Amino acid sequence: MWSLAVHYNMSKVSAFFRSFGKSIVVFFKRKGVKENIKFVTILILIYVIITLALRFLPFLQVYNTYTIRTDSMEPVLNVGDIIIVEDISPNDIVEGDIVAFYVDVTSDGVDDVIIHYIDEIIQYDEDTLVFKSKPEISNLQDRWVIEEQDIIGIYKYQVDGFGKILLFLTSWVGRIVLLVDIVVVWIVVDFLFPKKENDSTKRQN
Repeated sequence: MWSLAVHYNMSKVSAFFRSFGKSIVVFFKRKGVKENIKFVTILILIYVIITLALRFLPFLQVYNTYTIRTDSMEPVLNVGDIIIVEDISPNDIVEGDIVAFYVDVTSDGVDDVIIHYIDEIIQYDEDTLVFKSKPEISNLQDRWVIEEQDIIGIYKYQVDGFGKILLFLTSWVGRIVLLVDIVVVWIVVDFLFPKKENDSTKRQN
């Protein structure tokens, strides 16, 4: 029964895309070469502008921003929250601060960004500090040791939930959906507000 339902739903999806594809073909056939080039150019420009806006928002020039992807700091920091992080000297960090830092969590040679509490500050030697962190969901310290050069900055504030939208828009699926939405809006506007023919064209007819 489940497989039949899936087959039925996939058939509806397939029919929708076939219908949508035909609408696109009809739309482009109605337009001249110049209009099609203009449309594609505008589409590319909108895509580039939105992509650059997501990467280089004004406040990104002053602060580091990160999107929470796991539940280790819930309910303080939730999945999808955008976190604003400000630079801080390791000497100014105190226990209990929420800090962003680099650590190779999966031991694959690539550093990940973690945002956790600083649970313990250790004077490694006369001029060097090391830190131990912990998540919100556990009283146990994380297994790694954080060195001064691993510190990115201290948590300043957050934008609740907006990161889910950014994560979606910066994914390939989100980009495709964005382009499809632009095409749909263009077609609807063209259908509702068709361009009027010039008087000279009408006289020729």
